[in-house]
Amino acid sequence: MDTSRLILAVVLSLGLIFIYQELVLKRISPPPGPQEQLAQQRATEVIPTSPSTAATIEQNAAQPLSASISGITSLQPAGPPVPERLVTIETDQYVAQITSRGGRIKSFRLKHYLETASPDSGWFELVPQTGEYVLPLGAILARGDQVLTDSALDYSISPSQGVRIAADEGTKLVLNAQAADGTTIEKTLLFHGDSYAFTTDLKVSGGPKNDAIGLALSQPLNPHAGYYDIPELQAYVTGKAITEAEKALRKGVAPVTGNITYAGFGDRYFLSAYLPATSSAGTLMMTFANEQALARMLFSGNDRLSARVYMGPKLLEALEAVDPALEKSINFGWSGLLAIIFLRALKLFHQIVPNYGWAIILVTVMLRLLMLPISIKSQRSMMKMQRLQPQMERMRERFKDDQERLQREMVDLYKRNHVNPVGGCLPMLLQLPIFIGLYEALLNSVELRHAPFIWWIKDLSAPDCLPVSWMPQIPFMHCHGIPVLVLAMGASTFFQQWMTPTSPDPNQQRMMMLTPLIFTVMFVNFPAGLSLYYFASNVLGVVQQVFLNREFKNSPVTA
Repeated sequence: MDTSRLILAVVLSLGLIFIYQELVLKRISPPPGPQEQLAQQRATEVIPTSPSTAATIEQNAAQPLSASISGITSLQPAGPPVPERLVTIETDQYVAQITSRGGRIKSFRLKHYLETASPDSGWFELVPQTGEYVLPLGAILARGDQVLTDSALDYSISPSQGVRIAADEGTKLVLNAQAADGTTIEKTLLFHGDSYAFTTDLKVSGGPKNDAIGLALSQPLNPHAGYYDIPELQAYVTGKAITEAEKALRKGVAPVTGNITYAGFGDRYFLSAYLPATSSAGTLMMTFANEQALARMLFSGNDRLSARVYMGPKLLEALEAVDPALEKSINFGWSGLLAIIFLRALKLFHQIVPNYGWAIILVTVMLRLLMLPISIKSQRSMMKMQRLQPQMERMRERFKDDQERLQREMVDLYKRNHVNPVGGCLPMLLQLPIFIGLYEALLNSVELRHAPFIWWIKDLSAPDCLPVSWMPQIPFMHCHGIPVLVLAMGASTFFQQWMTPTSPDPNQQRMMMLTPLIFTVMFVNFPAGLSLYYFASNVLGVVQQVFLNREFKNSPVTA
C-alpha cells in the first residue's frame, strides 16, 4: 500500500488472521480424540424434536447401524430387493445420476468445474462417492417415537431412460416406492436446463400416520485442497444465517425452529442445499456422528413437501437467480457489501479481458485511481512531516521546559507549512476496510478457482508455486518449488518501503523494514490471486512514489 502507516496496519491485521488460523485453529484447538469423539457423538444423537422422538433416537444410537446414520431407522421395502437402476439427467451445466435405491441423487457432476487444476481431471463431483452418507433427496418421516428414512426402499423411476435437456428445456422424473407397512412415497423431480436448481415434490400416503415429514442430507466435513476450504453446515432460518463447523457440531448444536429459507452444506466454492417451498415453520436438526455431519428438516402436519434443491457453484448470479438469500452462503465476513462490489467489478473486467489474472490487475488499477487523491494527500502529509523533523527536534530542545510554548510553536510550524499532523490517519482508516473487502472477494470467488494467469500460475485460488521437482519442500509450503510471485511481491514491497520517506521513530523504522519479510511469509500459503493484487498494487505504488519524491525535492520549507 502507499503509506507506511497503512502497511503497518495491514500487516498487523493480516498477522492476527494468520496467527489465528495457523496457531489457534490448527494447533491450540485440534480435533478431539477418539474418546472425546465418542462422547460427543452420543451427546449429539439426542435430538429433542419431541420428547418421544428424542427417546427413540437415543435408543437407536445404541443399535447397529442398519442405516448409514445412527438415530434413523430404515423403512423396509414391500417386496424383495431388486437390482439398483440409474437414470441420468444431463444439462449444459451438470450430469446427475438418480438411483432407484432410496430415490436419491447418487452423483452430481458439474461440467464447467474440474476436480483439480489439471486439464485432464474429471468434472467436479458434488456428492461424496466413498463412504455411507445420506444422499440428496433422502426423505425422513417422524412417527411418534420413530424417525424413519427411505434409504432401503426400491423406487421405480419414470421415465427409466436417461434424458439430455437443452438450456431452454425441462424434464420431469417421477419416483415411486412402497414400504412393507403400506407407506407409499412419491418424489416428483423437475429439472431445468438453464439452472443449477431443480425442484422436488415429496408426497407420502398410506401406512401409519406421520407427525412430520422432511428431507435429510449428510456429508463429511474434511478440508478440501486449497486455502482453508473446509465444508460447513449452512442454513438461513427466520432471517438469520447459520454456519456450523465440525467442531461446533461435535459439541452439539440445538435444533432451530422457524422459516427455513435454505439448509445444506457448503464449502468455499460450492453449495448443496434444500430450499423448502412452504410457509410453515420447520425444525432444522444438526448433528455430527460417524465422521459426517447430518442436516435434517422436518415439517409437522403435512404429508407433502415441496422444495427446490440447489447443487452448484457459489456463483453470485446463479445463487441470486434461485433465491437472493443464498448469497448469504458465501462467507464474505463483515465486509460483505464491499466484497460483493469488488466481485462484480472483477467479473465486469473479466468481460473485457477474458483472464481473471488481468482482471485482478485492472481492478487494482481502478482502486489505485479511486484512492489516488486520498493516498497522495496522505503521502504528502507524511513527507512534509518528515521534512519538518529537524525543526521540530530543535523546538523540543529549545522549549523542553515549557510545554505550552512548545505546542504553540508546533502549531504555528504546521500552519506555515500547510501540514496536518493527523492527515494520514483518515486515509488509512478509509483504505483498510477496502483492502479487507477485496481480500474477501478474491479469497471466496469461485471464478478464481482453477483460473490460470501466465506460465506457471495455473490456479489463482491456490498458493503460488513454480514446481521444481529436484527441490526439497520448503517449510510451510504445499509444493516442491519456488513461490515466484510471492517473492516478487515481497521484493516490490521492500523497494516501495525503501523509496518511502522513513519515520523518525527508530522502532517504527525497524518495523517497516520487516514488513516485506512478514508479508512474504504470510503470503506463501495465500491464494496466488491475492499475491498478484499486492504485487500489482506495489508496482503502481512505486510509480506514484517516484513522482511524489520529485515533487518533494522541489517543494520549499517555511521556517
